[in-house]
Amino acid sequence: MAKGYERIAISGGAFERGERHGAAAKDKIAISIRNYSRMFEAFSGMGWNEARKLSEAFLPDIEEYAPEIVLEMKGIAAGSGVDFEDILALNARSEITLDADGCTAFGITPWLTKDNKAYVAQNWDWIAPQRDALVLLEIAQPPAPLLLILAEAGMVSGKGLNSTGLGVCHNALSTGKRGVGVPIFVILREVLNAPTLGDAVEAVARAKRASSANFLVGTADGEIIDIEFAPEDFDVLYANEGYIAHTNHFTSLRLVGVHDHGKVILPDTFHRLGRIKRLIQEHSGRIDIEMMSMFLRDHTNAPDSICRHEDPHDPEGKRLSSVYSMIIDMAEHMLWITHSNPCESSYFPESLPKE
Repeated sequence: MAKGYERIAISGGAFERGERHGAAAKDKIAISIRNYSRMFEAFSGMGWNEARKLSEAFLPDIEEYAPEIVLEMKGIAAGSGVDFEDILALNARSEITLDADGCTAFGITPWLTKDNKAYVAQNWDWIAPQRDALVLLEIAQPPAPLLLILAEAGMVSGKGLNSTGLGVCHNALSTGKRGVGVPIFVILREVLNAPTLGDAVEAVARAKRASSANFLVGTADGEIIDIEFAPEDFDVLYANEGYIAHTNHFTSLRLVGVHDHGKVILPDTFHRLGRIKRLIQEHSGRIDIEMMSMFLRDHTNAPDSICRHEDPHDPEGKRLSSVYSMIIDMAEHMLWITHSNPCESSYFPESLPKE
């Protein structure tokens, strides 16, 4: 049996949910803080105390956008025994200094799959030590949907699905600029909370967006969209060819005027996108979970491949690898997850009750 992640069920009011998260994941939150302290230093020479101070600028916009999430973060801090600013800095880590995670994601509609179901999937390329900080959160938060997400301990969102059958993947994008506003991981939580695709788009549209990202969103009834956004604008792409794939550069013509820093810091983004598209096209109509796992294990252009491995030529502290791989079966409310690079780990199932 493949190794799983610690599963933590949290419920109650927003502060209580956070407090339970913090208490159950106290040791892993400490790992998150330690890892990001080192990353901030490696990427920008920034100390953790400076990062904590910078995170305070995001608080007013988060409070206006999603006050319950602020309460949940305060609960996480109380439950884990760290300062609120520590949790705020974790949840704003992309906006403070880190925007270089290189993921490959795709969504496939029922018209291209063997079992006539829709899937969204991705590899999360980041620093390998952060694997030890991951937890599987089952979040009961009525009247919002129940969530099942794989998250970094101390953070309010991650990749996963909700009980209405909406699944969400996330790719980093970068314009090289940082401003104040709502951090992407707070927006991601509101997208996960959405009962419909329209609500997911609204969660992005109504935010004063502090930075850029891409959310690939699918539903149990077979619809898949891609929400690509920057602070100044956003676009919604549809699976007109039966699938959508995304890596770490902007693809929307609406956002053609945006300065794309991601393609500079991760030039392999172009190859990974082309490669995953080719794999999907070559196997159209025959795609199932086993075949999708094969796509995600692909090593063409290694080590900067879909299944990414650390490059010894990269500076220490900036070496990325596929920390985990995830395939989301929205119809069955199931996550299939690996515990490391998908080429080195079997996928194991985690299910969420249906509404």
